[in-house]
Amino acid sequence: MMIISTLFVMVNLQGRAQEKFSLGYKLEKGKTYKYVQDNNVESTQEMGGQEMKMNASVHLIMKYEVEEVSKEGSITLVSSYDEAKVQMKGMGRDTTMDMKNMTGKKTTNEIAKNGKTIKEISKDTAKHSRSLMSLDGFTYTKFVVLPEMPVGIGEKWTKTASDTNKSDEGQIVYKRNTEYTLVGKEKKGNHECLKIDLKGTVEVTGTMKQMSMDMVMEGNGDTSGSVWFDPANGLMIEQQNISSLEMTLALIGQSQMTIPISQKVTTTEKILE
Repeated sequence: MMIISTLFVMVNLQGRAQEKFSLGYKLEKGKTYKYVQDNNVESTQEMGGQEMKMNASVHLIMKYEVEEVSKEGSITLVSSYDEAKVQMKGMGRDTTMDMKNMTGKKTTNEIAKNGKTIKEISKDTAKHSRSLMSLDGFTYTKFVVLPEMPVGIGEKWTKTASDTNKSDEGQIVYKRNTEYTLVGKEKKGNHECLKIDLKGTVEVTGTMKQMSMDMVMEGNGDTSGSVWFDPANGLMIEQQNISSLEMTLALIGQSQMTIPISQKVTTTEKILE
């Protein structure tokens, strides 16, 4: 009896260890999906021997309209902001901005079934201020890239990406290396999800112009968090991230100065149902 019991346990454990999940987005043609994203940004910079702190809350509602789904599973999406609000506190100011210039601006993308961007078909660009452009690398809603092959609990996959955010005043480039790990099953609301942990690094470079001054930005940092994905419905349900970044902003020309900047961004994103 002990031998039979031991064999049963071993077979059961092996079955669990070999369980694989094929992950992919199953968005439906003609449907609209919305996600709400809230970001808390803590920034500290030093100028002229003085430390200045700024906190910002960025509230976004992102809308995805599904135009087409191919036989291979690739998805054509029209994405836009339904809401974009920013509240900034610090340096003696408390400002709330309703970024109506960003709402309604549409971008059309084709993504693979695993969420990887195949191509950007068209873009209706909203004008960004320099300060908001610097937040885009953290706050813009994107689909988490899933593994192309089936994965089991404990298995990993990686993603390397480079995003360029432009405005009339310059551009900032974010380069990211992210490692994902499938850690197990977990329920979120009414959804039976797979929990995916992530960790990675981010590198930032940029050039800007303000009040006739040329500025160069560079820095690096790290990010960590978790994603909850519903494999049965092919939907990302929630994700949480914390990103930390150490940067320098160098003023070049007649007035030369180097400004150290530390930034921490906490993000929560959930599907609206």
